[in-house]
Amino acid sequence: MANYKDIVGTSVRNNAGALTSAKDGELFYDSTNLDFIYRHAVVTTAGAWRTGNSMNTARDALASAGIQTSGLVFGGTTPPNSALTESYNGLSWTEVGDLNLARRAFGGSGISNTSALAFGGVHTSNTADTEAWNGSAWTEVADMPVARQGLSGSGTKSSTLAFGGSTASTDSWNESSWTEVNDLNSNRGYFSGAAGASNTSALAFGGGSPGAQTESFNGSSWTEVGDLNTARTLAGGFGSVTSALAFGNEPIAAITEQWNGTAWTEVADLSTGRKELTGNGTSHSAGFAAAGSAPGGRTAVAEEWTGVGADVGAWSTGGALNTGRRFMGRSGTQTDALAFGGDSDGVNGVNNTEKYNGSSWTELNNLNTARRTHGFGASGTSALAFAGQPSDSGAISALCESWNGTSWTEVNNVNTARVSAAGSGIITSGLYYGGNHPPKSRDETESWNGTSWTEVADLNQGRYGLGGAGASNASALAFSGFKSPPSANVANTETWNGSSWTEINDLNAARYGIMGTGTQSAALAFGGESPPVTGATEDWNGASWSEIADMSVARSDGNGAGTSTAAIAFGGTTGPATEEFSGSSVASKVLTD
Repeated sequence: MANYKDIVGTSVRNNAGALTSAKDGELFYDSTNLDFIYRHAVVTTAGAWRTGNSMNTARDALASAGIQTSGLVFGGTTPPNSALTESYNGLSWTEVGDLNLARRAFGGSGISNTSALAFGGVHTSNTADTEAWNGSAWTEVADMPVARQGLSGSGTKSSTLAFGGSTASTDSWNESSWTEVNDLNSNRGYFSGAAGASNTSALAFGGGSPGAQTESFNGSSWTEVGDLNTARTLAGGFGSVTSALAFGNEPIAAITEQWNGTAWTEVADLSTGRKELTGNGTSHSAGFAAAGSAPGGRTAVAEEWTGVGADVGAWSTGGALNTGRRFMGRSGTQTDALAFGGDSDGVNGVNNTEKYNGSSWTELNNLNTARRTHGFGASGTSALAFAGQPSDSGAISALCESWNGTSWTEVNNVNTARVSAAGSGIITSGLYYGGNHPPKSRDETESWNGTSWTEVADLNQGRYGLGGAGASNASALAFSGFKSPPSANVANTETWNGSSWTEINDLNAARYGIMGTGTQSAALAFGGESPPVTGATEDWNGASWSEIADMSVARSDGNGAGTSTAAIAFGGTTGPATEEFSGSSVASKVLTD
């Protein structure tokens, strides 16, 4: 085994034995057992899309081969028709040898970026041209029996099935020639196909007609199986006859479905809705989607799909609040939370208090003063509500109230009145930071010791509508929000060490009205407005943010409670709706030479 110092350019911790404190994504060296160990998150969810590095050239109507860490995309329309080929290594895209024939709306197959087949499509007219990729160049091979466009394919460079297009034709490739086999049950094109590693097993789904139909090929004939939930055309897809993914649509959409061999299930949407895209992978557990036509035009955006057992999470619907509202305070956990104050009509503050038990909300005793407010706490029986505003035009308040599980009691006020701030901590040790008190966004920070507020070091970036996470007045995270003047969304993240704030890695997407929960080293940021209002969710591992599964419903100006792996989001621009997040746990993987 190599020594840990031999990994050039990589930050690796050296430890005598297993390092139980390692963060998700961290590599370290066990000098006792002479092992490199990688810490990675493990969950049992349906999966999620994450934005990867974009391709070099935006295009649509292209084809692809490979897997998530070894992909190839080729051809398409830029415009005009393109012969460009790009290779993906799981991190970045590299332009490699062009196709001999520029084309669009054609089929592709292959299970790596070193071995692929391109066939059919449109050059100046429909073509039967076939080319094989050997890892460095494309070579012309035998033509297909029927020239056509809008077809799909699956398999490898030496064993491929091509099907559909302007006909129901199915052709089998054996590395040297094509043979016509039994047709699809219906004529259709511009759909997606998924298969394993041969010409004897394939799945055809969607297409221009009838749109939701799915057919399975067993080596000799096609059989109709379970329909897609959403009829689609000009979509992407990959996988096998027992494990596949369908994504995108015409009209442009982000909808994604997963096939388990029997039925289709809707799962997390693409981050970028689009049509005429491509993608590849050998099952519904891992693959990529690339390029296509998005609302703004042709795109080079690539996304990676990671399925069950990966560093992802998932949102699901929970019990609705009794009173829909925005700008409220919160405390607690996924199964024991409190929501208080806010406004229900977009103008006037309310004093409603509700408690969540993991499935439903119950009305409790009201705040003494109705207002849009902030708050923090460790459970539904212990919370602090502070500052805020009684109405859209009302005076900004410095009032502070404490919750004992039964009722609210007024305690010492904050030093600086403001709205749209963030708070984190528990009823005996918390922090209050950022916010707005015209004419500018605020950077002040105040520390709560269970009795009174003390002004401490300011944020580096004043802002309001920000998110916050943390477990005490000695440890916190502040992220995103809106600064003024000059007016702009920010993605800044700052960490609090008990005495000062330090700028660290930004969120992937700047937004205001964002919600957050967790701790300084493991947090969740979700929702907000960039604009538009978004359901985007990001996970913080103590060093960087990662995009994970979106919320089911986009929202801003709500609130949340819990941890980075078990959280709830409630209220906001969606009204009373509540969503629950189930995230990841961390495991260790020993890396071998």
